[in-house]
Amino acid sequence: MPEGKRPVIIYGGSFDPPHRGHTALAAAALRQLKPSALYFVPGFRTPFKDLLPVPFAGRAALLKAALAEAGLGGRKEIKISSFEADRKRVVYTYETVAHFRRVHPGAPLYFLMGSDCLAGFGNWRRPGFILENARLLAGLRPGHSRGSGGAPFTALAGRFPRADSTGIRAELFLGRRPAQLHRAVLENIEKKLFYLGRERALLRKLLTPARFRHSLHTAELALRLAPAAGVPQQKAALAALLHDCARDLSPEALRRRCLKRAPRAAQPFLLLKEAPVLAHAWAGAALAAEEFGVKDPEILEAIALHATGAPGMGPLARLIYVSDLANRGRAFREAELVRKLAFKDFEAAFRAANYVKLVYAFSGGGWVHPLSVSLWNSLQEKKKG
Repeated sequence: MPEGKRPVIIYGGSFDPPHRGHTALAAAALRQLKPSALYFVPGFRTPFKDLLPVPFAGRAALLKAALAEAGLGGRKEIKISSFEADRKRVVYTYETVAHFRRVHPGAPLYFLMGSDCLAGFGNWRRPGFILENARLLAGLRPGHSRGSGGAPFTALAGRFPRADSTGIRAELFLGRRPAQLHRAVLENIEKKLFYLGRERALLRKLLTPARFRHSLHTAELALRLAPAAGVPQQKAALAALLHDCARDLSPEALRRRCLKRAPRAAQPFLLLKEAPVLAHAWAGAALAAEEFGVKDPEILEAIALHATGAPGMGPLARLIYVSDLANRGRAFREAELVRKLAFKDFEAAFRAANYVKLVYAFSGGGWVHPLSVSLWNSLQEKKKG
């Protein structure tokens, strides 16, 4: 077949990270269509995701590693395009299709995807334009048949594994090694400290092994609860990992950083006198900003308020407040009860966590921070309303 008449395949996505499902689809498309070119097009940022992806150069390197291990390295048909990444903005699929239609004006154009993406195709920008200029090419995944999805498509021969990029990233944020990733991709990720690897490495140096495990347990629960709490996955992981980053500082370093960050409402001098253990939360916000480079005010708020709480906490702060108390590393019975409740009714779990913390503080006969009491009062008023 003349080169200009052979199909051209566009494979768009975040590829953050590239996994075995991606390479399986690409291999099947190469076998079935025998295209003149198959373009991987990593997005700068996709319109349906809330995370900040690994930079394009890093994802391109991961893609090359995945392709090499899958036996696709060196194939002249396979190209990694920077078209979307070069624009430094969200690029919609119709724009990408228009670009490759200009590059290959006479060739049959296909847009490759997993069948799980078909159901939402009607919500994409200008779906009609896409279908006028390219045919959808889908690999069937569990739960999808040739008649599913609504939009017309060409099905790849065979069945393909379910892809869960969100779950893969959650595992990576916790320092685990997901089986869906090629070994070379995992090694590259660990070498480059992607997916919060830099933050975990620094945190490990600051904390005792037991405290580091607690941080991982908190992050694990926060990631599981994040969708119900309306919190982006990446922010939940980072805030949870860093919430106790100042817990093992020396008393003087704790005092200095606490006074630097704590506002007047936190009564920092009284706090340091009556319950210095609580100072690590405000000190942690200062440490996260200065040593970890965190600028996001929601993450800093979550770290600062995870111990005392406060009225008007944002969704991320409430998530870390609950996850710190209720993660599976906690030995007391109330932690398990709050954890189970959180998966049924997160707001009820948040109120329960505040109650548990207050009961613990009062039962010990110690000083209770006014912010914790104010949070309790505000929640009771809200409940009455």
